[in-house]
Amino acid sequence: MKPTQPLFSCLAALVLLPFLSVAEENGETDFVYEVGEVNYFTGEGVNAGGFLFPELFVTGGGGIFENGASAEDFANTHHDPQNDWTVQGVEAHLNINIHDTITGMVTGFGHLGEDHVWEAELEEAYLHYRPVDWLAIGGGQFLNEFGFQASKHLHGWDHVNRDLVITRMLNEGELISQGGEAIVTFPNHSRLTIAAGGLRTHGHDHEHEHEEEEHHDEDEDHDEDHEEEHHLEGHDGAFNNWVVSVDYRFRLPVDPSVVLSASLASGENGFGQNTTVYGVGAQKVWNGHDHGQGGPDFCAGALMWRTELIGRDVEAVEEDGEAVEFDDFGFSTGLYYGLSDATTLSVRHGYISEVEMAELPGVHRTSAALTTFLDPASRVRARVQYDHTQSDAIESEHALWLQLQWQWGGHGGGHHHHHH
Repeated sequence: MKPTQPLFSCLAALVLLPFLSVAEENGETDFVYEVGEVNYFTGEGVNAGGFLFPELFVTGGGGIFENGASAEDFANTHHDPQNDWTVQGVEAHLNINIHDTITGMVTGFGHLGEDHVWEAELEEAYLHYRPVDWLAIGGGQFLNEFGFQASKHLHGWDHVNRDLVITRMLNEGELISQGGEAIVTFPNHSRLTIAAGGLRTHGHDHEHEHEEEEHHDEDEDHDEDHEEEHHLEGHDGAFNNWVVSVDYRFRLPVDPSVVLSASLASGENGFGQNTTVYGVGAQKVWNGHDHGQGGPDFCAGALMWRTELIGRDVEAVEEDGEAVEFDDFGFSTGLYYGLSDATTLSVRHGYISEVEMAELPGVHRTSAALTTFLDPASRVRARVQYDHTQSDAIESEHALWLQLQWQWGGHGGGHHHHHH
């Protein structure tokens, strides 16, 4: 996807908005600038009109691989590193909050794609109306809630790359709807999110052309005495037209350090049939502290365990028009330990199953990462990560990553995150 002039204008507006000043003409004031404690160098406290809050994240780095391997061999989404040394993402966020009644976000994303070609897109643009404290309704373009990881932007990832199971089951790790959603918050900080709409998809034209050429060559070389095999395009099992999703997350009443999640999504896939994705997850924090979030938060001296299991049922159509079905599943589990408020040590293991008829490989990946901020409120984050990957789809198994991230605006440090 090539950057377009309107998108560049949108990104430029996000950067320029903080510098709007008070304009008083004929007794009328527009975009009243509430100065407060503003630091223009870091962007903390910067706002326009007291209801527009810009943020900017720049994430880059690279990797070291075995001979003959490169970053693209390990990339499972277009947000994973695409080049050996690259700008992984430039995120421009404009957070909206009008008296906690109307909230929302506009997010633009740019990065260096394959062959160091710049690509850009509008990720999110939505508004919510909160008539009461426990209900928010609205819509636009948004990341669907599904478990603990799916709705996180790149700057909020716990590792350099997306969890394997999310990349396989949820449209390369980005299930983005253009429609409406309702968020209901219950007592004990449980939350139900229901969303429905059309789907914003990523193009696969080049992949299709490449795969069609491969299949054509294979057919020409195929022994005429053998029965012709019909292949399924595995990526067509992803959502392609519309999707309805439900996500429920709640703390155990008897132990608020335990959070459970249950998720379901169903919609039309690339075969013109139906795909259903289901998931469950659990998260437990030991030695956490309540920072006003209604439960123990992960911080210095805390240990957190998180596991998600996601599966799907896919209705498909073979080349000869015969209807078939396949299913696959995967999981992600990880341990996180807070060496300090600014430094986290984590170990993660992910798995996705093999689907022979759709030519989808089975993959195991184990990751160990050290993530640190220069101080708890730092604007610069550094991460070192080692991956060991086992898959017939790649020749190399080992990768060592270095990632750096710089933030402007918002609240810096390890506790910064976004929520719908």
